[in-house]
Amino acid sequence: MNLWLHPGRSFSCSISKKKNRKHDMNRQNKNSNLALPKSSPTPLLTHQKLQPQSKIHALQTVIHNLESSAKNDIVIDDPQVFASLLETCFELKAIDYGFRVHKLIPEKLLRKNVGISSKLLRLYACSGQVEKAHEVFDQMPDKNSSAFPWNSLISGYAEMGLHEDALALYFQMVEEEVKPDQYTFPRVLKACGGVGKIQVGEEVHRHVIRSGFGDNTFVLNALVDMYAKCGDIIRARKVFNSMEEKELVSWNSMITGYIRHGLIMEALFILQGMIREGYEPNGVTLSAVLSSVPPYKIGKQIHGWVIRTRIEWNLSIANSLIVFYSNQSNLGKAKWLFENMPKRDVVSWNSIISAHSKNSLALEYFYSMMDSDKTPDDITFVSVLSACAHLGMIEEGERIYRMMVEKYHITPSMEHYGCMVNLYGRAGLLNEAHEFITNRMEIDASVTVWGALLYGCFLHGNADLGETAANHLFKLEPDGEHNFELLIKIYQKCGRYEDAERIRGMMMERGLEL
Repeated sequence: MNLWLHPGRSFSCSISKKKNRKHDMNRQNKNSNLALPKSSPTPLLTHQKLQPQSKIHALQTVIHNLESSAKNDIVIDDPQVFASLLETCFELKAIDYGFRVHKLIPEKLLRKNVGISSKLLRLYACSGQVEKAHEVFDQMPDKNSSAFPWNSLISGYAEMGLHEDALALYFQMVEEEVKPDQYTFPRVLKACGGVGKIQVGEEVHRHVIRSGFGDNTFVLNALVDMYAKCGDIIRARKVFNSMEEKELVSWNSMITGYIRHGLIMEALFILQGMIREGYEPNGVTLSAVLSSVPPYKIGKQIHGWVIRTRIEWNLSIANSLIVFYSNQSNLGKAKWLFENMPKRDVVSWNSIISAHSKNSLALEYFYSMMDSDKTPDDITFVSVLSACAHLGMIEEGERIYRMMVEKYHITPSMEHYGCMVNLYGRAGLLNEAHEFITNRMEIDASVTVWGALLYGCFLHGNADLGETAANHLFKLEPDGEHNFELLIKIYQKCGRYEDAERIRGMMMERGLEL
């Protein structure tokens, strides 16, 4: 299957750009049913072509002047001033300045002006301050006149991962008969995908149709994503096929949906159709495909196309190429890509460290990362601790674990605990590994942790601790054949053949195959 190297075929960027412009115009021309007029510029912010830093400086100056006026008991109650300032804070993501603007708004004006309240609510919600946003929402005089404040708060909850709260708010919106718009449903459908409840998603889908948004591309993209996340990839494809006008996001949603379900070849066929229709894959598309471990030949073809289109050093694509070549055991290519990247982020460092998680280069890259301007995160430490375990570097692993907690203030996750038990277990320090589980972990050990101890017992022939680990695994993972098999091997290693037969009998009783 050759997706890319067709003789005589060239892919034009202009085709997809024209389509994307057309779709953007169509989306902008849709009636949004918002009751809030867009704020017009005020004399406070008249410079429209300033650079972002200049805009921040201008915003700071205006707010400072208003604060000085307030101290001199000069009352400013022009809603256009505050609406414009809040809009600017939102556009520049200047959340701290937004807090200062809030303090300047007269309480009476805030209570009676739904437009200002809505913009303030949106600012709090987009910054993750959902409790503050909800306080503003509860005090709004006429929040049911528009979907805007509801959308902002639903979005705030969904972005924070509080999907059930987002859905509860949506169904309250339905109950209060607030008319949704095209921006309501994508936020709600994201929450549906977050909770993974297909029944709720289907109900929202029915609301979409009844509300007249059944052919809205923006909403249909969200439906594809929701069905894929809820496990119904067939329904996702049905919605995708029904779309008369697809966007780049539409193709990406379907590709990532298939990849999420492990259907790599189906994702590649969608990618092929995408190119055939004249859409140029972007960083999101190619990163998803490359990270899915496609066949080596396909990955090489994608890399070749990326080089020809001069987007090889797009950060997300370069990171994904490092992962791809690492998965193909081509560490030389992964290393070359990393060392030639004009710009690196934390993902770049994590990718190259993970690629070498079974050899000492992982530690060299880790210390280089510490010397760079990038800060290690929880993912970094999983790879580094794993490398220490494979290399038998006990003291170094313990030192890095302490560094993670004390210097970088990272709370250990189950993966970090598993790495430490693996560190001790592989080195034969099985009592230390067991003591770590029982006395040093702040959460109950999972399959990962007990599995690491069981494997250590297998390596070093410790049947007593092996039994302890296996008994926990039998409860946590009753159908895990590999746990039974490993315990049988431990017993055989120790000459306890009767116990090995007993475990075989347990497997037969549970319907498991050896």
